[in-house]
Amino acid sequence: MPKAPALIAACTLALLAPAAGRAEPAVLGLARAYLGPQSTLDAIKSIHFVGTLKRMDPDHADKASSVESLEMTFARPLKQKLVDRQSLVTRTTVLDGYDAWDWDQSNSDPSKYRLKWLNADDVRTLRANTWENLYYYSKPEGGSVEDKGPATVDGVACERVDFTHQTGIVYERYFDRDTGRLVMTVRGPEVIRESGELRADGIRFAKTIVSSVKGPQGKDEVTVVDFDSVALNEPLAPGVFEIPSPAAPKAAAAPAGK
Repeated sequence: MPKAPALIAACTLALLAPAAGRAEPAVLGLARAYLGPQSTLDAIKSIHFVGTLKRMDPDHADKASSVESLEMTFARPLKQKLVDRQSLVTRTTVLDGYDAWDWDQSNSDPSKYRLKWLNADDVRTLRANTWENLYYYSKPEGGSVEDKGPATVDGVACERVDFTHQTGIVYERYFDRDTGRLVMTVRGPEVIRESGELRADGIRFAKTIVSSVKGPQGKDEVTVVDFDSVALNEPLAPGVFEIPSPAAPKAAAAPAGK
């Protein structure tokens, strides 16, 4: 009787072994080479982007979009800081390992602020996003990379590769089979396309990122990020990923005549 469980275990290991030892899709080597030297990619500890963000109004396509300043910092192992300065308020979103929060602060009166701790799903999303920005098509920790085969996107012959994170979040990426250029990314309902080019230390980065999601009315909700600069491995100020200290309230104006 003991032989049966042992035989089942042996067969199970035999089935799992090919998957565990499977080489990564060949197109990923091409994709990294397109970005720049592997040694430089491996040496990246932090990335600092500065640019603008535009949110298109799907109900008023002819209306000028609001333009907000945007600053993003990613740092290994899994840290992220996004500062979105809007007309009235600045929102800072931070991921520090397994902790994440939003900090909304009035531009006219810094003593007015709101701190919101993000839930587990938001933390998982930020961790996956940070990994994808820092580790250049590497297999996610506890996740998998799967070659889904050829596909045509925007008239380009591509190879689809799915990056599945341990939390079930999937980045479905389409790479040009000839050059390794990333043509499109699908993440859940979101479709992301990149264009243009910025370079830092010999590494290519997208100049423009366009994100599109179908809204409740079936219209595309479009966000456009344009980067002005990108810098690698800048010294990070102490506490850059810590919750900021609230500013002191503004002093009330003295009554007239006093």
